Amino acid sequence: MPGLGQLGKIKFIFYKKNSLPGIGIPYSPAYNPTSFSVSHSTTYDDGQKTETANTSKKFNKVNPQSLSMELFFDGTGASPSSSDLLGKAASAIGIGSNTVDIQIAAFLKLAKIDGDIHEPPFVMVIWGTYIMTGVLTSANVTYTMFDSNGRPLRAKMNITIEENVSLDLLGKLLSLFSPDLSKSITVKEGDTLPLLCSQEYNDASLYTKVAAVNNLKNYRKLKQGMELLFPPIDNLA
Repeated sequence: MPGLGQLGKIKFIFYKKNSLPGIGIPYSPAYNPTSFSVSHSTTYDDGQKTETANTSKKFNKVNPQSLSMELFFDGTGASPSSSDLLGKAASAIGIGSNTVDIQIAAFLKLAKIDGDIHEPPFVMVIWGTYIMTGVLTSANVTYTMFDSNGRPLRAKMNITIEENVSLDLLGKLLSLFSPDLSKSITVKEGDTLPLLCSQEYNDASLYTKVAAVNNLKNYRKLKQGMELLFPPIDNLA
């Protein structure tokens, strides 16, 4: 897994509102986007015009950032195989195939309104040095190539994510994802928290503290594909 600052695969991590940021189901498309844009804006209140002065505007607030990008999906066989994270995301929601329509369905199913909490899950976007948490507000899919049965072979999806993060949460993100402070590990089949602690710290007994860091209520049932944060051992003392 590339460290923070290395431009590896873009990663989307979908997680519930009450979960620790970045602890959820990861998804990476086979292709990185060629670019992305981030919009910044501020809001001003209209001032009152007087007889002796022009109208002045009063600063109100800085609006949430808005992230936009285009994702590309290819099922012609000409592209590299999709990443492991994409396959894990599909299997996590009960999808076995990895065709273009299934890849898109996996992304949209992860981002839709959650039936338990009746609101969209948060999504963390990690790509190189860029990290943002927010909610997917739009996803427009354009299918551009089809096989003889009409199944899509290529598609583009334009997505927009609106930032949703408090200053307190931002501080946690900067702390948790600093490469000098923490390491992120994707759980594989057969992994247990004591085993991972033994591998990372040479001390399996630290599993209770790592469970607390990751807000795990049941550390005995790790889900394949979930991301766990392992801070420096000094931080667990």
